[in-house]
Amino acid sequence: MPPTTHLTDPDVGYPATDPMPHGRQKRFRSLLIGGTSVALAVAVAGGVLVASRQGDEQASAQLAGALFTTGTAAAGDGQQLELNGVAATGATVVVAGGEDADSGYRTEFFLSKDAGRTFARAQVRTAKGEPPVAGEVPRYVAAGPGGWVALGDRVGGSVVWTSPDGAAWTRQPDATASLAFGPRDRVADVAWTGKGFTAVGQTSDKGDFTDASPVVWLSADGRSWERRAGWRLHPPTGGTLALTDVASVKDAIVVRGESSAEPYDITWRSTDAGETWQAFAVPGESGEPELTFAATATTMLAVRQDGSHATTYTSPDGVRWSTAAKIDVPGFRRVLRLTATAGAAVAAIETGSGVRLVRSTDGRSWQPAGATADGAEVRDAVAAGDNTVVVGADAAHGTTGALLAVRDKAGKDVPAKLPDTGGSGKVVDALGTADGRVVAVGGANGEAAVWTSADGSAWQHVQDKEKALTGQGRQRLTGVVPGFAGWLAVGSSGRTPGHPLVVTSADGESWRRADGAPAFQPEGKNPLVARGVTAGPDGYVIVGEDGYGAGTWWSPDLKTWERGNPAGEDNLVGTPATRRWMESVTGGLFGFVAAGGVTDPNAYGGVFVRRPTVWISPDGRKWSLVRLPIPSGVNEGWLSHIASNDDVLVTAGTAVTGNGTGTAAFGYASLDGGRSWQPISLPVMAGEQSSVTAMAVTPEGFVLAGTVGRPGDVVVWTSADGRSWKSEQPRGTGMSGPGDQRLTAFTTVGEELVGVGSTATGHGDEPTVWRRPLSPDETSTP
Repeated sequence: MPPTTHLTDPDVGYPATDPMPHGRQKRFRSLLIGGTSVALAVAVAGGVLVASRQGDEQASAQLAGALFTTGTAAAGDGQQLELNGVAATGATVVVAGGEDADSGYRTEFFLSKDAGRTFARAQVRTAKGEPPVAGEVPRYVAAGPGGWVALGDRVGGSVVWTSPDGAAWTRQPDATASLAFGPRDRVADVAWTGKGFTAVGQTSDKGDFTDASPVVWLSADGRSWERRAGWRLHPPTGGTLALTDVASVKDAIVVRGESSAEPYDITWRSTDAGETWQAFAVPGESGEPELTFAATATTMLAVRQDGSHATTYTSPDGVRWSTAAKIDVPGFRRVLRLTATAGAAVAAIETGSGVRLVRSTDGRSWQPAGATADGAEVRDAVAAGDNTVVVGADAAHGTTGALLAVRDKAGKDVPAKLPDTGGSGKVVDALGTADGRVVAVGGANGEAAVWTSADGSAWQHVQDKEKALTGQGRQRLTGVVPGFAGWLAVGSSGRTPGHPLVVTSADGESWRRADGAPAFQPEGKNPLVARGVTAGPDGYVIVGEDGYGAGTWWSPDLKTWERGNPAGEDNLVGTPATRRWMESVTGGLFGFVAAGGVTDPNAYGGVFVRRPTVWISPDGRKWSLVRLPIPSGVNEGWLSHIASNDDVLVTAGTAVTGNGTGTAAFGYASLDGGRSWQPISLPVMAGEQSSVTAMAVTPEGFVLAGTVGRPGDVVVWTSADGRSWKSEQPRGTGMSGPGDQRLTAFTTVGEELVGVGSTATGHGDEPTVWRRPLSPDETSTP
């Protein structure tokens, strides 16, 4: 799993007798994760279960979309939306994708009943009727006589959604999906195949898919799936094999596989609902993989690329094939996608001047069906009545905006628009305080944004007079820190390859770009990602990613920048099998210490096993890697946050548990500036998932935020010394209840702890602000 995908789900907070949101009853436990053991215990004092809990009179939380004004339209403009798949039956169309919102990726389905002319947002709920959690991405969607199914992915596995009508979708439980879809499976296609749904893809024992083997999944209703491993579908010449296409006609299921050795295209046919398979061949030959399948109600179609054109073959049963026609369009390069509904097939053709669409009802005669703009990324297309609907990414937003194109029978544009994205269109990711000024950074409607405040209550949007916060594609600031030379904020820019967004300010009000320096220029296609930022006596440090490796940048004065260097051979430089990434960094008299993870090919025999890692630097320029023991009892873990108070350091992150479906917050403390580390115990609630979302140092010590459950409620851990920790459960709007709640940053304002974050429901996201005294009263609850 790429390290740029992060889990954010945690656990902790309610006393055993409190009624829980969503009808849950919970009890406390202590999760101790060390280098060699995981121990679970209920903390009991005098026969009474004890937990730190804040009183309602001490703290308050509020929705903050109106506090963080921008002077622009409040609703999102689609730059955070992506569309991955589309399916149709008659004039009914479903588009699947999601929104990259503050709380993480949020699943979205859109329904049209008039062949793509108008769309409405579909309802998405879990099997318990709750809003789904963040971070789940639908990629493939199919329609059958009895309903719809969508398949996608999340960290650690696959996700299944079903719908009877396309208007209301149910996210099926992991317990059901995980029986068929493993953490090392990849789904590539799904289709209705006469008596149910069939999905195809690949699996890997190693985890890096250098040993890919085929998998078929079968389902009668889209909810329960049966996994058929590839022992019946081995390529005759050995090598690896991944299934990429599935289609059906007259109860015959046809799957296509892509082999690493000749013949590159291998095909099978089943007439008994996937019980047995027989290999067959489509006419024509090629020296590379280039075959694709689709089926109308009466005809199976195979399209084979052949130099400057494509050739179509048709079959009534998947056995007898005949050459049907050529698809020959000016500037032909390759077939991007071939799909079919009962009435027509659509081929999306990449040309030298954009993507051309062609349609056919029988595979013998193909008619132009329109085109998309040059540079658009087409991910799927489908025939809906006389219209053709195309989805993907819009190059005008640097591949971060959604592409929805509808063309009529003559290929002319049909004006179509998705509903406005839900929520405020604003995100608040980080906070900093210095000289009586609080600075918040994040994004608004696809551009980076900065707000300032004197008290953490009233916020003013910073006017971007220098145009430092705008640019090609989506811009967003995710970290900010004050230092002796001024303020530094970092984030991401939508440029390709990935480019860090780095801005500086003398006063927090006027910002200038700094990422034009040579140190921030990517080498080749390796993306650069800036994630964490800090300031110390020796200057400023930014950490993140440099391609497969960890990236660091150091500046003594915010004027000159240089890249960090490894103290050892593999300290920063990574490979596809040994990735390195840093997510957070802290500085002090000890120098600098960064936290993140590495993928370890020797851990549990898996290439993509992530291990918690810190890097130590005396000066911000030369870095040494230190692997921390991966906790036993969990599959993998990585660190997302680090903070320091003098020579005491705390780092925390997320561990993956069970079969890849569970998460647990864990961490370590160092009392000697990062030279040695010990595990810390974070109180969490039994039976729930947890992770870490924010960390800071206050005059009272350390404070950590996380979430508990799926969807998540906020939990806060505090410690005076970094070793012993207490938990509290904030309540109310934006902290608990329906939806996903999280805090993403803390700062201290006077005698108050101020946190910012978000609440996400099925209707959208909204920033939140939470405040409480630095020293809350503690109560014991029986």
